[in-house]
Formats: sequence, C-alpha cells, structure tokens
Amino acid sequence: MGLGRSNLAWLAALSAAGAVTACTPKPAEPPAQQAPVVAAPTPTKDTAPSTPPPTEEPAAVTTPNLECALSAPAKARVGEPVEVLFRLTNRSAQAVYILPWQSPLEGLMGPAFDITRDGEEVSYQGPMVKRRAPSESSYVTIAPGATAENRVEVTQAYDFQKPGTYRIAFRNELMDVTSRKEDVPRPGGDYKAAPVKCAPVDVVVTAR
Repeated sequence: MGLGRSNLAWLAALSAAGAVTACTPKPAEPPAQQAPVVAAPTPTKDTAPSTPPPTEEPAAVTTPNLECALSAPAKARVGEPVEVLFRLTNRSAQAVYILPWQSPLEGLMGPAFDITRDGEEVSYQGPMVKRRAPSESSYVTIAPGATAENRVEVTQAYDFQKPGTYRIAFRNELMDVTSRKEDVPRPGGDYKAAPVKCAPVDVVVTAR
C-alpha cells in the first residue's frame, strides 16, 4: 500500500524534529558552591609566636637628703671683708652628684645669695658667667655623710658700704642634683633642680 504525498511530508517533518532533539546536548549544571576554607598557618621557626624579653626596670631615683648651713661673722665694720661659709652635707645613704653652678660652692659667678640691708635689697654687682654644657668633671661628688664647703667673700659682689643689718640668704636651690652616676652629665641640659633650705645669717655692719 503506497503512502500519499501528505503522509510522506508528515514523516519527513517528524524525522527532522527527532534529529534536532537527539543532537541538542543538555546544558551542564553548575557545580555546587562551597564556603572558602582558610587553613591555619603551620607554625615555623619564623612564624611561631615568641615571648618578648622582659624589660629592665629603671633604677629607683632617690631624692638626696642634703643639709645646708651658712655662717658669717656677727659684726663687721664698713670696708672690712665679710666672709660667708657655705656648707652642704649629704645625709643620704648613697653618694650625691651636684652641679655647683650658681651656688656658693663655685664662688660668686652669679647671684647665689639674696642680701638685704635693713629690709632693702642689695643688688648683685659681681660677674655673670656664660658657660658651655657641663662635663662629668663639672660635678661635685659628696659621699654619704660627707660635707662640701666653700668660703665666699660677699663684699666683692655686694655693696656693704653703708652701716646696717645685712641679712644673707642662699637662694635655696641647686641647679642639678642626682644620686645616679650614669646621669652625669645630663644630656641636652635636662637639669633636675633640688631645693635645699639654709637658715639666713645676719651681719651687723657699723661705721668705722
């Protein structure tokens, strides 16, 4: 039994559709996403945590215990020298290193004293010294229990030409004091002033 033309056309279309279906590949499904895994680094000699070395505590700085004393003649005549004895005693248990600048320990190189006559200020008239930075040799060492002293003739720098009662007082401060030898001299002028108290002395100056 022969196929009509219409049946042949239908079979041809059906065959063509089956061929397209068979040749078209199925799209591949994307792989499932996974969370990233971060691996911990294996400790090595270079990456292993190290314990920092312990820091050294600085040595304690002890405030020096310094005892100051002034002495002078009770009376003098106009034109006579007036000598003042300045004494500094170390009452600490360790040595003390003192920069004597601007103190009677170096003489009168600046206004180390405050002096009045019957309550009125007597101005300083002595030298004013400009200096370079101090060296280790600039400091005075006072051992425990020892005393450093110096005599100063104050009429060379202050006017004692009028009769009256002259009160002589130290300015009650040392420019730089330390109990640590490694701090001598201070770098960059970083001085540590230390207060000291001296009782003032009175000198009665009479006419000739």
